[in-house]
Amino acid sequence: MKTSKRWGYLNDYQKTASGEYIYTGRVYTLAGDGRRYRQRLAALAFGAAAAVIASGCVNAAGLSNTFYVILPYIGEVAAAFMLCYNTVRLLAAGKQIKAHVRDAVEKYLPPAALAMMIFPAVSLIGSTVFLILNGTEGKPLLCALYLAAKAALTALGLLAGRQVKALRWEEPGKSE
Repeated sequence: MKTSKRWGYLNDYQKTASGEYIYTGRVYTLAGDGRRYRQRLAALAFGAAAAVIASGCVNAAGLSNTFYVILPYIGEVAAAFMLCYNTVRLLAAGKQIKAHVRDAVEKYLPPAALAMMIFPAVSLIGSTVFLILNGTEGKPLLCALYLAAKAALTALGLLAGRQVKALRWEEPGKSE
């Protein structure tokens, strides 16, 4: 039976005599302390999502109707979603991670972490240039809070990227 690459993982599920499906494909575990890795990645991903939401609620100077804030913010929201979604997939998989879940997590986590670093940095630069040219418009505290949130998001993206790079998989029962 030939299936597309997208749905090929379905061949790893076999129907039992009772009509239930069981997974018969490859499984992986995280090398080293997988639990600690998951906890750190979850803290970074959900911390980044909270910072994206918080920075979107700040009404600092120069944020209304400016492309250099709106477009990077859309990228931040998308990156935060992908980071959180794939982190939840990794958390929900438990200790034994199915091959198709591992492949998806490996494919989407690195670019999501990179985007979580780049988009806030672009917004930070654009907002800083605006503040230098136009001042704080009477909102110095909100401007400082916004810039701090963007700097924190950039740092969280960097840390998430490092955490993702440290990801190592093992197949149980196989030694290298």
